[in-house]
Amino acid sequence: MSKLVHLLALAAFAAGPASAGVPLASYRAVHDLVLDPTVDSPDIGTMTGRVVTEFKGSECAGYTTVTRFVTDATDSDDQRKVIDSRSATVEKPDGSLSFDNQTIDDGDPSDISIGDALRGATGVHVKLKKPEKKSFDIARDVVFPTEQVTRTLDAARAGERFLSFTTYDGLDGGETTAPATVVIGEGSTDPSDVGDEAPIADAGFATMMHWPVKITYFDQDATIDQAPTYSMSALLYDNGVMRRLRLDYGRFVLIGKLVRLDTLPNTPCP
Repeated sequence: MSKLVHLLALAAFAAGPASAGVPLASYRAVHDLVLDPTVDSPDIGTMTGRVVTEFKGSECAGYTTVTRFVTDATDSDDQRKVIDSRSATVEKPDGSLSFDNQTIDDGDPSDISIGDALRGATGVHVKLKKPEKKSFDIARDVVFPTEQVTRTLDAARAGERFLSFTTYDGLDGGETTAPATVVIGEGSTDPSDVGDEAPIADAGFATMMHWPVKITYFDQDATIDQAPTYSMSALLYDNGVMRRLRLDYGRFVLIGKLVRLDTLPNTPCP
Protein backbone atom coordinates (compact mmCIF):
# COMPACT_ATOMS: atom_id res chain seq x y z
CA MET A 1 0.00 0.00 0.00
CA SER A 2 2.98 2.31 0.39
CA LYS A 3 2.85 3.43 -3.24
CA LEU A 4 0.06 5.82 -2.29
CA VAL A 5 2.40 7.60 0.09
CA HIS A 6 4.31 9.03 -2.85
CA LEU A 7 1.32 9.52 -5.09
CA LEU A 8 0.05 11.98 -2.53
CA ALA A 9 3.34 13.85 -2.66
CA LEU A 10 1.74 16.02 -5.30
CA ALA A 11 3.34 18.59 -7.52
CA ALA A 12 7.10 18.86 -7.19
CA PHE A 13 9.26 18.81 -10.27
CA ALA A 14 12.51 16.97 -9.75
CA ALA A 15 14.36 18.15 -12.83
CA GLY A 16 13.94 21.44 -14.62
CA PRO A 17 11.54 24.36 -14.19
CA ALA A 18 7.98 24.05 -12.96
CA SER A 19 5.20 23.76 -15.49
CA ALA A 20 3.32 26.75 -16.78
CA GLY A 21 -0.12 27.23 -15.31
CA VAL A 22 -1.54 27.59 -11.80
CA PRO A 23 1.23 27.70 -9.16
CA LEU A 24 1.63 24.54 -7.14
CA ALA A 25 -0.07 24.80 -3.75
CA SER A 26 1.54 24.15 -0.39
CA TYR A 27 -1.01 22.37 1.78
CA ARG A 28 -1.90 19.83 4.43
CA ALA A 29 -4.58 17.32 3.34
CA VAL A 30 -6.44 14.53 5.13
CA HIS A 31 -8.21 11.72 3.24
CA ASP A 32 -10.37 9.13 5.01
CA LEU A 33 -10.47 5.67 3.40
CA VAL A 34 -13.08 2.90 3.41
CA LEU A 35 -13.60 -0.30 1.44
CA ASP A 36 -15.47 0.20 -1.82
CA PRO A 37 -18.82 -1.47 -1.12
CA THR A 38 -19.41 -2.15 -4.83
CA VAL A 39 -16.36 -4.47 -5.07
CA ASP A 40 -16.33 -8.02 -3.71
CA SER A 41 -13.45 -8.46 -1.22
CA PRO A 42 -13.84 -12.01 0.14
CA ASP A 43 -10.55 -11.97 2.08
CA ILE A 44 -11.32 -8.70 3.87
CA GLY A 45 -13.81 -8.35 6.71
CA THR A 46 -13.46 -4.63 7.41
CA MET A 47 -10.96 -1.92 6.52
CA THR A 48 -10.67 1.78 7.25
CA GLY A 49 -7.76 4.13 6.82
CA ARG A 50 -6.46 7.67 6.76
CA VAL A 51 -3.82 9.51 4.75
CA VAL A 52 -2.31 12.76 6.03
CA THR A 53 -0.05 14.65 3.62
CA GLU A 54 1.92 17.85 4.14
CA PHE A 55 3.45 19.34 1.01
CA LYS A 56 5.38 22.62 0.93
CA GLY A 57 8.14 24.44 -0.90
CA SER A 58 8.72 26.45 -4.05
CA GLU A 59 10.16 26.07 -7.54
CA CYS A 60 13.50 27.60 -6.55
CA ALA A 61 13.92 25.83 -3.19
CA GLY A 62 12.46 22.46 -4.06
CA TYR A 63 9.63 20.63 -2.33
CA THR A 64 9.29 18.64 0.87
CA THR A 65 6.54 16.10 1.47
CA VAL A 66 5.72 14.26 4.69
CA THR A 67 3.01 11.61 4.44
CA ARG A 68 1.48 9.08 6.82
CA PHE A 69 -0.85 6.34 5.57
CA VAL A 70 -2.53 4.05 8.13
CA THR A 71 -4.98 1.20 7.51
CA ASP A 72 -6.81 -0.85 10.13
CA ALA A 73 -8.28 -4.09 8.76
CA THR A 74 -9.74 -7.41 9.77
CA ASP A 75 -9.67 -10.49 7.55
CA SER A 76 -12.44 -13.01 6.93
CA ASP A 77 -11.43 -14.80 10.18
CA ASP A 78 -11.71 -11.53 12.15
CA GLN A 79 -7.93 -11.27 12.60
CA ARG A 80 -6.84 -7.63 12.88
CA LYS A 81 -3.89 -6.00 11.08
CA VAL A 82 -2.73 -2.38 11.34
CA ILE A 83 -0.27 -1.10 8.72
CA ASP A 84 1.39 2.30 9.24
CA SER A 85 3.42 3.69 6.31
CA ARG A 86 5.43 6.88 6.75
CA SER A 87 7.42 8.79 4.18
CA ALA A 88 9.47 11.98 4.01
CA THR A 89 10.90 13.14 0.69
CA VAL A 90 12.80 16.17 -0.57
CA GLU A 91 13.00 16.90 -4.30
CA LYS A 92 15.33 19.71 -5.34
CA PRO A 93 15.70 21.69 -8.56
CA ASP A 94 19.13 20.10 -9.13
CA GLY A 95 17.41 16.80 -9.91
CA SER A 96 18.02 15.10 -6.56
CA LEU A 97 15.62 13.04 -4.47
CA SER A 98 16.11 12.24 -0.79
CA PHE A 99 13.78 9.66 0.74
CA ASP A 100 13.06 8.18 4.17
CA ASN A 101 10.38 5.47 4.03
CA GLN A 102 9.23 3.15 6.78
CA THR A 103 6.34 0.70 7.08
CA ILE A 104 5.26 -0.68 10.46
CA ASP A 105 3.18 -3.86 10.33
CA ASP A 106 1.29 -4.57 13.57
CA GLY A 107 3.90 -2.65 15.54
CA ASP A 108 6.94 -4.24 13.87
CA PRO A 109 9.07 -2.52 11.19
CA SER A 110 8.59 -4.48 7.98
CA ASP A 111 10.10 -2.27 5.27
CA ILE A 112 12.54 0.62 5.50
CA SER A 113 14.48 2.51 2.86
CA ILE A 114 16.57 5.64 3.35
CA GLY A 115 18.78 7.18 0.70
CA ASP A 116 19.45 9.74 -1.99
CA ALA A 117 19.18 9.71 -5.78
CA LEU A 118 20.93 12.25 -8.04
CA ARG A 119 20.20 12.59 -11.73
CA GLY A 120 23.43 12.95 -13.72
CA ALA A 121 24.36 13.18 -17.38
CA THR A 122 24.15 9.45 -18.04
CA GLY A 123 21.94 8.07 -15.27
CA VAL A 124 20.53 8.38 -11.78
CA HIS A 125 23.02 7.48 -9.05
CA VAL A 126 21.38 6.03 -5.92
CA LYS A 127 23.07 5.89 -2.53
CA LEU A 128 21.18 3.71 -0.06
CA LYS A 129 21.74 4.05 3.68
CA LYS A 130 19.10 1.51 4.68
CA PRO A 131 18.16 -1.35 4.55
CA GLU A 132 21.88 -1.64 3.78
CA LYS A 133 24.59 0.66 2.48
CA LYS A 134 24.76 0.30 -1.27
CA SER A 135 25.31 2.41 -4.39
CA PHE A 136 24.02 1.70 -7.89
CA ASP A 137 22.81 3.42 -11.05
CA ILE A 138 19.41 3.36 -12.73
CA ALA A 139 18.22 4.84 -16.01
CA ARG A 140 18.37 8.63 -16.28
CA ASP A 141 14.82 8.94 -17.57
CA VAL A 142 13.13 7.46 -14.49
CA VAL A 143 10.50 9.76 -13.06
CA PHE A 144 10.64 10.69 -9.39
CA PRO A 145 7.47 10.46 -7.25
CA THR A 146 5.98 13.91 -7.63
CA GLU A 147 7.33 14.59 -11.10
CA GLN A 148 4.86 12.05 -12.43
CA VAL A 149 2.00 14.25 -11.24
CA THR A 150 3.57 17.37 -12.76
CA ARG A 151 3.97 15.55 -16.05
CA THR A 152 0.34 14.52 -15.84
CA LEU A 153 -0.68 18.16 -15.31
CA ASP A 154 1.42 19.22 -18.30
CA ALA A 155 -0.24 16.60 -20.47
CA ALA A 156 -3.75 17.44 -19.21
CA ARG A 157 -3.28 21.14 -19.96
CA ALA A 158 -2.09 20.23 -23.46
CA GLY A 159 -5.14 18.04 -24.07
CA GLU A 160 -3.19 14.76 -24.07
CA ARG A 161 -4.94 11.65 -22.80
CA PHE A 162 -2.22 9.02 -22.25
CA LEU A 163 1.29 8.94 -20.76
CA SER A 164 3.76 6.21 -19.90
CA PHE A 165 7.05 6.32 -18.01
CA THR A 166 9.16 4.36 -15.52
CA THR A 167 9.07 5.56 -11.91
CA TYR A 168 11.54 5.48 -9.04
CA ASP A 169 10.45 6.41 -5.51
CA GLY A 170 12.86 4.66 -3.14
CA LEU A 171 10.19 2.24 -1.92
CA ASP A 172 10.42 -1.56 -1.78
CA GLY A 173 13.93 -1.59 -0.36
CA GLY A 174 15.07 1.31 -2.53
CA GLU A 175 16.10 -0.80 -5.52
CA THR A 176 12.87 -1.07 -7.52
CA THR A 177 11.71 0.84 -10.57
CA ALA A 178 8.16 0.46 -11.88
CA PRO A 179 6.63 1.11 -15.31
CA ALA A 180 3.47 3.21 -15.11
CA THR A 181 0.71 4.41 -17.40
CA VAL A 182 -1.55 7.43 -16.95
CA VAL A 183 -4.99 7.92 -18.51
CA ILE A 184 -6.42 11.46 -18.36
CA GLY A 185 -10.11 12.26 -18.75
CA GLU A 186 -11.90 15.41 -19.84
CA GLY A 187 -11.16 18.49 -17.74
CA SER A 188 -13.82 20.55 -15.97
CA THR A 189 -14.27 23.70 -13.91
CA ASP A 190 -17.75 22.68 -12.73
CA PRO A 191 -18.00 23.20 -8.93
CA SER A 192 -21.09 20.99 -8.64
CA ASP A 193 -19.00 17.79 -8.77
CA VAL A 194 -17.47 18.56 -5.36
CA GLY A 195 -20.21 16.58 -3.64
CA ASP A 196 -19.51 16.03 0.06
CA GLU A 197 -15.80 16.87 -0.21
CA ALA A 198 -16.45 20.39 1.09
CA PRO A 199 -12.81 21.23 1.99
CA ILE A 200 -11.97 21.74 -1.69
CA ALA A 201 -14.68 24.43 -1.90
CA ASP A 202 -13.74 25.92 1.48
CA ALA A 203 -10.18 26.37 0.17
CA GLY A 204 -11.49 28.23 -2.87
CA PHE A 205 -10.55 25.57 -5.43
CA ALA A 206 -13.99 24.30 -6.50
CA THR A 207 -13.99 26.15 -9.84
CA MET A 208 -10.33 25.42 -10.61
CA MET A 209 -9.69 23.19 -13.63
CA HIS A 210 -9.51 19.52 -12.65
CA TRP A 211 -9.18 16.24 -14.52
CA PRO A 212 -10.05 12.62 -13.72
CA VAL A 213 -6.82 10.62 -13.88
CA LYS A 214 -5.89 6.97 -13.45
CA ILE A 215 -2.30 5.92 -12.73
CA THR A 216 -1.48 2.21 -13.09
CA TYR A 217 1.76 0.57 -11.94
CA PHE A 218 3.35 -2.65 -13.13
CA ASP A 219 6.13 -4.89 -11.83
CA GLN A 220 9.52 -3.81 -13.18
CA ASP A 221 9.91 -7.16 -14.97
CA ALA A 222 6.31 -7.25 -16.23
CA THR A 223 5.52 -8.64 -19.67
CA ILE A 224 3.06 -6.93 -21.99
CA ASP A 225 0.15 -9.13 -20.89
CA GLN A 226 0.84 -9.08 -17.13
CA ALA A 227 -1.74 -7.64 -14.73
CA PRO A 228 -0.87 -4.39 -12.91
CA THR A 229 0.31 -4.42 -9.31
CA TYR A 230 -1.71 -1.38 -8.27
CA SER A 231 -3.74 1.53 -9.67
CA MET A 232 -5.11 4.79 -8.35
CA SER A 233 -7.84 7.06 -9.70
CA ALA A 234 -8.49 10.62 -8.53
CA LEU A 235 -9.62 14.08 -9.51
CA LEU A 236 -6.43 16.11 -9.97
CA TYR A 237 -6.62 19.89 -9.65
CA ASP A 238 -4.47 22.34 -11.58
CA ASN A 239 -2.53 23.25 -8.42
CA GLY A 240 -1.63 19.62 -7.60
CA VAL A 241 -4.28 18.91 -4.95
CA MET A 242 -6.44 15.82 -5.49
CA ARG A 243 -9.63 14.30 -4.15
CA ARG A 244 -12.12 11.45 -4.83
CA LEU A 245 -9.48 8.74 -4.50
CA ARG A 246 -9.94 5.15 -5.63
CA LEU A 247 -7.12 2.74 -4.76
CA ASP A 248 -7.26 -0.62 -6.49
CA TYR A 249 -5.02 -3.33 -5.01
CA GLY A 250 -6.57 -6.18 -6.98
CA ARG A 251 -7.87 -8.16 -3.97
CA PHE A 252 -9.70 -5.11 -2.65
CA VAL A 253 -10.42 -1.45 -3.45
CA LEU A 254 -10.35 1.56 -1.12
CA ILE A 255 -12.16 4.81 -1.79
CA GLY A 256 -10.91 8.04 -0.24
CA LYS A 257 -12.74 11.20 0.77
CA LEU A 258 -11.01 14.55 1.30
CA VAL A 259 -12.08 15.59 4.82
CA ARG A 260 -9.62 18.42 5.52
CA LEU A 261 -7.48 20.75 3.42
CA ASP A 262 -5.34 23.53 4.90
CA THR A 263 -3.39 25.82 2.56
CA LEU A 264 0.13 26.68 3.67
CA PRO A 265 2.43 29.55 2.63
CA ASN A 266 4.84 28.74 -0.17
CA THR A 267 8.56 29.06 0.52
CA PRO A 268 9.53 32.43 -1.02
CA CYS A 269 12.12 32.58 -3.79
CA PRO A 270 15.01 35.08 -3.49
